[in-house]
Amino acid sequence: MHGANRLGANSLLDLVVFGRRAAQTTVETFKPGEAQPELSPDAGHESIARLDKVRYSTGSEPTAKIRLGMQRTMQKYAAVFRRQDYLEEGCK
Repeated sequence: MHGANRLGANSLLDLVVFGRRAAQTTVETFKPGEAQPELSPDAGHESIARLDKVRYSTGSEPTAKIRLGMQRTMQKYAAVFRRQDYLEEGCK
């Protein structure tokens, strides 16, 4: 979830809300005493490959320039106090 711990003051609330939801998902998904399915020998390789694709990419835009643009957009259109019209304008 985007912004799950955007502000340091939200930490306790995040812990309660997301912890409760994680527990509910666990109850919905698993049964007591149920065995953990075996993992394939290459478990996780696809995730690592996806991360490495981004990590080692060689695009024409420097990472710092992309980060700065994203930062400015977030500060202008999706600050702590959000308005629908700003959010919509920032998506253009």
